[in-house]
Amino acid sequence: MNEAGTNPANKRKRRAIGLSTSLPAGEYTAIRIPVPPASAMNKDRPISSLIKAQLLHIQHAESARLPKVKRVDVKLEDIHTEAEAAAYIAAVTRILHPQGRKKSRPKPHS
Repeated sequence: MNEAGTNPANKRKRRAIGLSTSLPAGEYTAIRIPVPPASAMNKDRPISSLIKAQLLHIQHAESARLPKVKRVDVKLEDIHTEAEAAAYIAAVTRILHPQGRKKSRPKPHS
């Protein structure tokens, strides 16, 4: 099996996100990302400025890519909670990507 730096698929991925196509030899540091606690989810939480910005981007994508008859009939000023924002984003995403998400390949066992 090829090293990560010489695998063409890995090179493409790294290039796509602006990383060098070669990996340094030797050890690496794995970064563990903790699972957020269940208390982090609050559907009734008011939307933040970050979510408002994301909603603007989704609305722009919707209006730029979809004819009026296929657009979700939601006004951004009517979205006040994270649950409402999530529902709008999911609805627009389903229309823009009807094929769904790509299935990830199973990871090879080391």
